[in-house]
Amino acid sequence: MRAQVSPSVIKGTIRAPQSKSIAIRLLFASLLGDVRLEKLEHSHDVDAALSAIDQVRKTIDSSDTDVGIIDVGGSGTTLRMLLPILAFLGLKCTIMGDETLQKRPLTVIRSWLEANGVSMSSDHLPLAISGKISSRNVEIPGSESSQYISGIIYGLLLSGGGKIRLLPPVRSTSYIEMTCSVLNSLGCSIYYHGLDISVQALMEPLKFSGEVPGDFLLSSFYAAAALITKGSVNITGLSSRNWSMGDLRIVDIVGKSGAGSYVEDDTWHVSGNGDFLSFTEDIEDSPDMAVSLAAFSAISGGEYRILGTSLLEIKESNRIQSVSRTLEAFGIEVSTDNGMNIRNNGNWHSGIVKDWKDHRIAMLGTVLSLRSGGMIYGAEAVAKSNPRFYDDLIRLGGKISLRS
Repeated sequence: MRAQVSPSVIKGTIRAPQSKSIAIRLLFASLLGDVRLEKLEHSHDVDAALSAIDQVRKTIDSSDTDVGIIDVGGSGTTLRMLLPILAFLGLKCTIMGDETLQKRPLTVIRSWLEANGVSMSSDHLPLAISGKISSRNVEIPGSESSQYISGIIYGLLLSGGGKIRLLPPVRSTSYIEMTCSVLNSLGCSIYYHGLDISVQALMEPLKFSGEVPGDFLLSSFYAAAALITKGSVNITGLSSRNWSMGDLRIVDIVGKSGAGSYVEDDTWHVSGNGDFLSFTEDIEDSPDMAVSLAAFSAISGGEYRILGTSLLEIKESNRIQSVSRTLEAFGIEVSTDNGMNIRNNGNWHSGIVKDWKDHRIAMLGTVLSLRSGGMIYGAEAVAKSNPRFYDDLIRLGGKISLRS
């Protein structure tokens, strides 16, 4: 699908897209009790998690050990959390995924699983996994993905508790904290301090009923769209319940860079006159923030630095490349020495964004196009996390035409 975007002004009120990170964590918690999610928004990643978890639950209920084939689509979160859970339960499974996920390496988790007695046939999808982790005191490198660590937490809860020792450096700690916070709010007792995580045995099944809160980083593309077109937007439904404090940082970054940016009564209010101060931000703790910051860096002239970008190479696309090429398509200079250095010299022009098969890159290209026009190929990628992205922008005044 192609998105043809004409210069527009983004104004109005819109409801935030639900956090797929929190939604998937709550869905995995359903293996531990009664979790009912009201008004769940069905992005591709959420549907992949629903299907995978349903297959695991049916296998557990049948007292079988062979899950069969699970297709996780393009959901890296589902895959990375699922692997340790299968290993702690001793379940056999063949896992498939789409083209983008097949390219993403699983070397670290394979090495760790095999060191703990679990067989994994490949360090890329498709793969077969079998065997069982018997130890309740484990060590794992914290340098690649917090989602493996989150999966181990669920695995230990399903196995009666245990302890995790993280081997430094540890990246994306805010997402480990998110997992602990979500589960503790449902009745778990998980203690995360420094390099140690203690997972206490469940005293009773978990219970939750409610809606998934909005996602600050997905909402940040609406915020950037408003600022880049000198408009304003109110984004509702952003109650974090103290679950997404790492991503909430984007609100303060935007505010200290000169825009009106604050959260009040679960609504993020964003407005500005086109002026935006340069920033230097380290995103190692929240790598997905890099694409949002790239959108904000295009608002006005100046130099912007994004540090801690090492994990961007193993996202849906190599985001060091895809973010750089997308910005350059609109006349913005980028260098990638020691992070990502962005310079907006005011040489803005319409651009064409290639099909990177990456939801956040499609959103970035769309936001940039709202200022001077552009074409985004592979625009359907937004359905991975926010299927209503284009409908929302059109409601806010975006002049967007979608073509197959």
